[in-house]
Amino acid sequence: MISESDILKCFQHLVDSTYHKDSILLGSGDDAAVIDTQGRQLVHSVDISKIGVHFHESMRPEDIAYRSITTALSDLAGMCSFPSFISIALTCDIEEISWYVKFSNGIKEALDEFSIDLVGGDVTNGELNISVNVFGYPFKKPILRNGAIPGDSIYVTGQLGKAKQGLNDWLNKKDSIYCKDFLRPKPQFQKAKELSDFATSCIDISDGLIKDLGDICKQSNVGAELCYEDIPILNDHKDLTHGDDYELCFTAPCHLDDQLKSQGFFLIGKIIQKLGLSVKKGGSEITFEKNGWDPFE
Repeated sequence: MISESDILKCFQHLVDSTYHKDSILLGSGDDAAVIDTQGRQLVHSVDISKIGVHFHESMRPEDIAYRSITTALSDLAGMCSFPSFISIALTCDIEEISWYVKFSNGIKEALDEFSIDLVGGDVTNGELNISVNVFGYPFKKPILRNGAIPGDSIYVTGQLGKAKQGLNDWLNKKDSIYCKDFLRPKPQFQKAKELSDFATSCIDISDGLIKDLGDICKQSNVGAELCYEDIPILNDHKDLTHGDDYELCFTAPCHLDDQLKSQGFFLIGKIIQKLGLSVKKGGSEITFEKNGWDPFE
C-alpha cells in the first residue's frame, strides 16, 4: 500500500534544488521551513484538512475552521516558534451561506485567541477541504528535529490519548471532557517558549509519539529507549500511535532533568547511539501494529 512518505519522496528533489539558497535556511523535512527575510527568520508551514480524513462530516463548521487552523499552527510550536499570520484556501461545495458564516466565526475565534492575522486566501468548488498556510517567528531560534545526541533525555509536554478518547466519545454522542481535545486542539506555544532555551530537538506529536519521535531519531541519526510506565497516557499503548495530541516531544541534556521535571515536563526515556526505537514495559519490549497516523491508510 502506498504511504504518505512514499508520495513525499517523489517531490524531495524539487525542494532540494533551489534558486534562493541564501534565503532558505531550512527547507522540507521538519515541522516547518525557515526563511531569512532580510535578517529575520520567517517560519512557514502548510497543512491540509480533508473531510472524512481529518474531521467528521457532521462537525460544526465553527469547529472545522478552528481545528484546521490550530492543527496547522502546531507545526510552528514544534519549531519553538510563535504565529504571526495565516492564509486559508477553502474548497467547498456546500450551498447554504449560513455554513460559511459559521465557518468564518470559527476562523475569528482562532485569530483572536492566538493574536494572528488572516492575510488572504482563496475559495473554490469541490469536496470540503481546507489548506492553511501559517507564518511565524522563532521565540529564540528554530529547534529542529536533527539535534538529538546520545545521552539526551526525551520529554513530552502533556498527556497523550485525550484526543483519541475525545473522538470516540464524540462519535458515541458522549459529552465528556475529552471531546474538546479532538474538536478544539491547542498548539503548545507557551511550552514551546519555555523549552526553546534548552531543547536540542523538538517535534509536535500530531502523527503519534512513536512515529514523530522516530522522525527525530532518523534525522539525528540516533536511537531511543522509552519506559512505558513513565509515559503519561490516558488509556493504553495505542495512545502512543494514534496521533492528534498536538503536545510536543523534545530532547534536552540529561543534567537538566530535575529542573525540567519541576517545570511539569514528563521524562519518558533517553537518546542512545544504537539506531531504532524501543518501548519497554516491565522489562519487555512492546510491539505496535503501526507506528503512527498515515492519511493514506
